[in-house]
Amino acid sequence: MIERAWHIPWKVSMEVRRIHVLKEGLEVAIVHTPREGNKLADFMANIVFSFAGTNYICYNDFQYLPSEAKTILNMDKIQLPILRIRKIQNGNFAQDR
Repeated sequence: MIERAWHIPWKVSMEVRRIHVLKEGLEVAIVHTPREGNKLADFMANIVFSFAGTNYICYNDFQYLPSEAKTILNMDKIQLPILRIRKIQNGNFAQDR
């Protein structure tokens, strides 16, 4: 959508147009990052989604983060890779849930 290769769904059309305006005159590279490479952002987005419509959440210090977020940050700090594990069922790979 950002590179104008796909049709823009109306639900996000205003946001995509704003991105187009922001990147005018700039050299911008858009790169896909798999969920495993962005685990903390994915975790925090899920927290925000679960609190949608209520007061906002703000974590100003590491000590106030949920324990899972602390674990993810510490794993990133020691550069421990985060892998997606899949089970083998009947000789085929099946995504672990």
